[in-house]
Amino acid sequence: MVDSSFLAGKNTQKSPYAKMRALVADEFENSRQSIRKMLVALGLEQVDVISTGKGVIDSCRSKKYDLILCDFRLGGSKNGQQVFEELRDSKLLKSDAIFVIISAETSRDVVMGIMESQPDEYLGKPFTQGVLEKRLQRLFNQTKALSKMKVFLANNDYEKLVPLCKEHVSEEGRYSPWCKKALIDAYLGLERWQELEVLCKSELEVRDYDWAWLGLAKLAIARKQWDEAIKHLEHVLKLFPQAIAGYDLLAECFKEKGKLPEAQKVLEDALSISPRIHKRQRDMAVVSMENGDVQSALKASQHTLKLAVNSIHENPDDYIRLADALTESVQSTDNASERKRFSNEALSTLGQVSKRYTADDKVRLRKTLAESRLYASQGNVVLRDKCLQNASEQMKENPSLGEPEVVLELGKSLYMAGQEDESQQLLSALIESDDAAPSLKQLASDFLDEPVSTTSRAKAKDLNKVALENYAKKDYLAAVEAFKEALEYSPRHPGLNLNLVQSLLRQMENVSKSKAIVHECIKALKRVEHISAGHKQHKRYEGLKNLVGQYEAKL
Repeated sequence: MVDSSFLAGKNTQKSPYAKMRALVADEFENSRQSIRKMLVALGLEQVDVISTGKGVIDSCRSKKYDLILCDFRLGGSKNGQQVFEELRDSKLLKSDAIFVIISAETSRDVVMGIMESQPDEYLGKPFTQGVLEKRLQRLFNQTKALSKMKVFLANNDYEKLVPLCKEHVSEEGRYSPWCKKALIDAYLGLERWQELEVLCKSELEVRDYDWAWLGLAKLAIARKQWDEAIKHLEHVLKLFPQAIAGYDLLAECFKEKGKLPEAQKVLEDALSISPRIHKRQRDMAVVSMENGDVQSALKASQHTLKLAVNSIHENPDDYIRLADALTESVQSTDNASERKRFSNEALSTLGQVSKRYTADDKVRLRKTLAESRLYASQGNVVLRDKCLQNASEQMKENPSLGEPEVVLELGKSLYMAGQEDESQQLLSALIESDDAAPSLKQLASDFLDEPVSTTSRAKAKDLNKVALENYAKKDYLAAVEAFKEALEYSPRHPGLNLNLVQSLLRQMENVSKSKAIVHECIKALKRVEHISAGHKQHKRYEGLKNLVGQYEAKL
């Protein structure tokens, strides 16, 4: 029900919204003043105006606004979406403040990006005073009804949020859908799995709601039931192809299952709907690089950095990742002009990160190591070694810079410089370290398994697929040949080497025992001696090593 008192300010009584403080942000003076007049006519007496994104953030540092109308296009370097995300992440907005992004943008990508950032409202330009009045009435009424709940939700105070939401739902309040979605977050935060499951399933008995299916998927993810989560997410995306959050969750599940090609496909689908999300582009850059898809990794890395600059998301990792993607691109092409273009862009990117973080010694060191990898890809030995020497001096001057993530980058740089033993020693120590995060240890292990270019990894993966198909058809000779060809691109890969050993042993079952074949197995096993007891292939390695030993003893 619309609160009719909203219009009181236009009559004889003073508007109940008179004391509310509002801010209008728009690049153009005429537009700022026009919107300001509309708000004043609606009864708001305290209306400030500003033209830049930085101005909005500075204003919010000094005043607490109840209402902000912010254009997407602003003066300065930040757009309205970036301003909103920064204000929210920096806790510069009141938990019950209303933030409306206004825009004349018609681009679907821009509008989808704005909607995904979840402001309280999106209002397309031009709009009349009547339209603005109607939207604000609805938002004010909602804020008034949900004020306490929004405060508890913003503070993650779920114990206090749950009873209020349940009371509103039991009274069949107007904002019951909002309360039910808030309850999902609260139950997840409180690990009240059974109540979450009951809520979602009871709603789905009435009709299919995307948020209820997503709630069940989140519950399965929290329980690490990846197959169950994938089933729910594939179902919800079939019913609601625009449920964009479902794609991100599904990609996460595929990554947990080690199904990186499937994760990349899902991210591609999500980006085709809404590409202006920093995390999604970053995930795409990482996954596609893991899949050996250098072109997609480079494109996503470029988009990631573009979205990050001047936003709350900006960080050195995005610059370094883009530089490494460009380095991989240098290695993947024989075209001289392309190699030059990629190299120049990589150096430019590293120059930018150096300027953005001039006082950060760790960034300076990572930039130097990234440069060494770039020069290694160019075959420029002099500059490569000069960078490594420079990095070594930086670490001697400041030993605290040797954090695990820097050690990983140093290990990669050393390997690309031909210092394989030093790299192996450094990364093996990192894998055994108690200080490194499991994800970082996995990256180090993955690199030691395949210290080759992304292009080579992709070729090895394709050949491995061919070999496995032949193995499934019991054509072991063809499988052996394909595995051998794959190993030419990735000689240290544990899975490939063990697949070769297994195929050779199968081959021997059909022919007389051969010293040559056994020796070939031994050579393959030696190539993966680097794997530790914690490696996922170690048990298989030990089993095959024992079997080969038995064959060797009989010859």
